[in-house]
Amino acid sequence: MKWIIFTGTWKNTNEEVEHDVRESVREVLAHGDGIITGGALGVDLFCMDEVLKINLTCTHLRVILPSKLDLYLEHYAKRITENIITKEKYEELEKTLQAIQKINPSALVEMHFTKIDSESYAERDNEEVKYGDGVHAFQVNDSNGTQHTIDSALIKGIPLLLHKKYSIKE
Repeated sequence: MKWIIFTGTWKNTNEEVEHDVRESVREVLAHGDGIITGGALGVDLFCMDEVLKINLTCTHLRVILPSKLDLYLEHYAKRITENIITKEKYEELEKTLQAIQKINPSALVEMHFTKIDSESYAERDNEEVKYGDGVHAFQVNDSNGTQHTIDSALIKGIPLLLHKKYSIKE
């Protein structure tokens, strides 16, 4: 089984991005391969949700978090009070991550960081690259985080199998 990294923006998405991510997840799983993603909103959430519908045991899913799940969720809860995300989006993410943890605890890979910031996210992206055999990228507005994952993978010789680019007004 190959492990395909799904990378993309958490902030700005639309129906086209969601459709493309879900379709790509179905194709990867249909080939018997697994999916690695970062556990955030947007592309990651679409990806995790689609896997939960198809791979009921989550054996073909690895969600790499920069910290323990409880700390990660605390970080996102704080983002509600900062008006960065909505309560509804937080609850959707929380429900999804907790479902994955309940179904298959080994599908959640929790890193050691105690502070969620650009450094821990970059290290999380590097961790994804460590285990990936290919990349499916869904890049909105030339997102730097998505580009970092693409560049890191290419440096390691991991092929970019799919690279969709979108322009969405913020």
